[in-house]
Amino acid sequence: MKDFHTNEEFLTFLRVLIERWCDERRLDALAQILPAYLAFNGLTDGWGELSIALNAIRGLGYQTFNQTDWDALNDLIHATDLALHRR
Repeated sequence: MKDFHTNEEFLTFLRVLIERWCDERRLDALAQILPAYLAFNGLTDGWGELSIALNAIRGLGYQTFNQTDWDALNDLIHATDLALHRR
């Protein structure tokens, strides 16, 4: 499990994943994440929206992702859960 030490580290990791999905034309995942990512404000509601979006993407199923993206997705979900429950 990847540990993120700052919000910037988390957002950079997420941005790299989004850019890869753009290159791969992963419209199913992008349709879920982009509204929450673009509206992210760093507050609890922003973390909540990211969590909802990331969990919706995970709902597409592991078989639709390569192992690297699936692991990254789960790391991001874990980080949003920590952000929401530590505040």
